[in-house]
Amino acid sequence: MDDKKKLHILSVALDVFFKYGYKRVSMNEIAEVAGISRAGLYLYFKNKEEVFNSTILHYGDTLIEEISQGISSKKTPEDKILYAFEVWSINNFDQSLTSPEVKEMTDSSYVFAKEALDAGYNKLEVVLTSILETRSKSNGSPNSLSPEKLAHLLTSASRGFKIVAKNSMELRELIEELLGIILAS
Repeated sequence: MDDKKKLHILSVALDVFFKYGYKRVSMNEIAEVAGISRAGLYLYFKNKEEVFNSTILHYGDTLIEEISQGISSKKTPEDKILYAFEVWSINNFDQSLTSPEVKEMTDSSYVFAKEALDAGYNKLEVVLTSILETRSKSNGSPNSLSPEKLAHLLTSASRGFKIVAKNSMELRELIEELLGIILAS
């Protein structure tokens, strides 16, 4: 299979899912926007759920790439971790609250693409662990929790914060407060 074509399909499918949500999108619409026939789309994906899973994985990889490219410009571990969450969660959070389609897509990812969503969060944890390991080595005083556990705590809490936060500013504050607690210990 042509990987370039598959990436194109995933990119346009992401736009379609963000625009219409998961439930209102059909394989026909994805194929049309991708500029291929429906039969051609089935050469790459067996059903809409598989397209959605692959799209969620691709979106997570895109965010991880953006984080990896931008993180080097940040000086402190705190700034690096906050930047990672800005890209991962905060920047698009208000859109998920105001757009019923984006909210429905987000909610659907927990139902139809849980493994893909978890894989993305695992990749975020790897990035955070790397930052926390560097901080731990330069600090000289190891935290009672391993960098892996701290990264898992941060990502898990951020998932819950997205349920209770009323806007991106509150989400940022919750993440900053938890980050302060974790890095102070």
